[in-house]
Amino acid sequence: MAYSTAPMTPHADVFQDYRNQFIAALAAAADVPREDIAREVKTADPAHGDLQFPAFSLAKKLRKAPPAIAADLAAKVQVPGLDVIPAGPYVNARFAVMPFSARVVDAVRAAGTAWGHNAEGQGRTVVIDYSSPNIAKPIAFHHIRSTVIGHALANLYRAGGWRVEGINYLGDWGKQFGLVAVGYGDFGDPARRGEMAHLVEVYVKANKKAEADPAYDEKARAFFKRMEEGDGEALKLWREFRETSVEQFGKVYARLGIRFEHMEGESFYQDRMDAVIEEIRRTVGVRESDGALIVDMPYAENEPPVLLKKNDGSTLYATRDLAAAMDRHARFHFDRALYVVATDQALHFRQFFTVLKRMGKPFAENMVHVNFGRVHGMSTRAGQVVLLTDVLDEARARALEKVRENAKAGRIHTDNPEELAEQVGLGAVVFGDLKNKRTSDYEFDWEQVLSFEGHTGAYLQYTHARACSILRKGGGAPASADAALLVLPEEQAVLRALAALPGAVRQGIEDNEPSHVARVLLEVAAAFSRYFTAGNQDATKRVLLDGNDPLRHARLMLTDAVRLTLRSGLAVLGVPAPEYM
Repeated sequence: MAYSTAPMTPHADVFQDYRNQFIAALAAAADVPREDIAREVKTADPAHGDLQFPAFSLAKKLRKAPPAIAADLAAKVQVPGLDVIPAGPYVNARFAVMPFSARVVDAVRAAGTAWGHNAEGQGRTVVIDYSSPNIAKPIAFHHIRSTVIGHALANLYRAGGWRVEGINYLGDWGKQFGLVAVGYGDFGDPARRGEMAHLVEVYVKANKKAEADPAYDEKARAFFKRMEEGDGEALKLWREFRETSVEQFGKVYARLGIRFEHMEGESFYQDRMDAVIEEIRRTVGVRESDGALIVDMPYAENEPPVLLKKNDGSTLYATRDLAAAMDRHARFHFDRALYVVATDQALHFRQFFTVLKRMGKPFAENMVHVNFGRVHGMSTRAGQVVLLTDVLDEARARALEKVRENAKAGRIHTDNPEELAEQVGLGAVVFGDLKNKRTSDYEFDWEQVLSFEGHTGAYLQYTHARACSILRKGGGAPASADAALLVLPEEQAVLRALAALPGAVRQGIEDNEPSHVARVLLEVAAAFSRYFTAGNQDATKRVLLDGNDPLRHARLMLTDAVRLTLRSGLAVLGVPAPEYM
C-alpha cells in the first residue's frame, strides 16, 4: 500500500519528518490509531537501520504472531526515501542515501547557526529562575550548576521559539545581610568599603562570632528587622552593599557570556508580605506554632511546616517566593515557570507549589523544580574549595599550558594563545557540567575536563576548529554540490549525527535537560573524527581531493554542515566555538 504526504519543508527536522511518515504509514497499514504506533517506534541500532517498530503490541488485535505481522506490514508500507524491511518481529526502516543526504545538508546550511531551532514555542512564555547568588558574597563554585544549566535552558527555549524571561533572583534580604551589616561596624575597613572580598571577610568574622555569641546573632536579627520596618540608615547601607555585589556579579556573568532579562531579588517583594499572608489566611488558612506563623494545611509525619513569619515577626524566603510566583504570573502570563535549584531543595518546592494550588492558583500546575545533583572533587591546587572566578582563572591557566604544549608540538595553531586558553577553559568548565544528566552527581577532574580527547568541551572545540581549517584550506564551502555522492559509511554516519540535533533541542525543552544536546554534539564530533581519520588512512576518502572534483565539493559541503551544527549546538550550551585551534 502506497502512502503519500505533502512535500517536506527544507528547514524541517529531517529525522522527525521521516519518523512521522513511517508512523503514519504503519498506522494506515495496520488500521490502528497513529498514537499506538508512535509510542512504539524507536531509533534503531545502526546495524539494523534508522527506525524500528516492534510488532508485539499488535499481536492481540491482529491475531497473528509478531514476525508474521512485521512481514505483512513491511510489504504494505511504502514511504519515499525509506527502505522498509522485516527482521523477525520488527519492521525496520533505513534512510535511502537520497534524498536523505541532500535534505540534511540543505537543511543545515539553510538554517546556518540556527540549525536545530524550531518555532514550536511561538506565542508561549517561560520564566526561568536561575543562578541566584546571595549579595555581600561572591559567586561560589557551588553556583555553577544553577548558572550554566539555567543559561543553557534559556538558550534551548529561545531555540524552540519561546519568549524567555530569565530572572536572577538574588538573595538580598534576610538575616544574613544583618550579619554583614553589624559585622561591618565591628570588622569593616572604610578604605576597602567597595571591595567584595572585604565584605566576605566581614561576613565570615561576623558569622563566626554569632555562632559563639547568641547576643550577636540577635543583634543581626534586629538589624534585619530594622530593614523590614523601613529604617532609612539600615536600607542605605543595604543598597550600597547590594550595588557592590551586583557590580561584581556582572563581571562573572559577562565572562560566561550570560545575560538575564531581569536582575531582581527577594527585597523586590518585601512590601507585599502582608497582602500575601492575608490571601493565604483567606484561602488556605494560617495558624501559630511556637510563636511563628505557618500555613495551616496537612503535613506528613515529621514534615516541617511552611513558615510565613518567624516568632520575631520577620518574614522568610517561602513567603517571598509565594509573592514572587504570583507577581511573575501577573507580569508575564507564563506558560511554564522553571526554578533551577539543587535537589536538596525538593521539599521547599513541593510545599511551595502545594500552597499555591491550595490557594486556587491554576498556574501552579505549570511550575517546575528543575533540580540537579552535586559536584564532587572541586579544589584548587592548594586543596581548598574555591570561588567561581578562581575556578575559571585556574581553568584558563591550565588550558594555556595545554595550548602552548600542543602548539609547540604542531597540533594546535593559534596567534593568540591567551584568548584561546580563555575559550578552552570556559568550555571545559561549562561543558564538563552540561554533558552530565542534570539530576546526577558528577566528579570534577581537571585532567579530564581539559583533555582534547574524549567527552570534553575541548574535544568539541577542536573538532569545530578542524572543520574551519579544512574549509579554509579547501577555499571555503561551495555554494552547491551533489549530496548523492556522499555514500561512504563514514559520511552517512556524519549525516545521521547532524540530523539528530533538532530532535535533541526539542527533547531538551521537553525534559529541561541540556545534556541531550551535549550528547548529540559528541556524536557529531566522533562521527566526523572517524571520517577524517579514514581519509588519513585512505586517500580516496579525503575531503580535500585534488582538482575540481565534484566529490571534493560534496565533502566540503558536508564539512561545512558539521561546522554549523557544532557552532549552533555549542551556542545553545553557552560554550565558545573557536575557529583556529
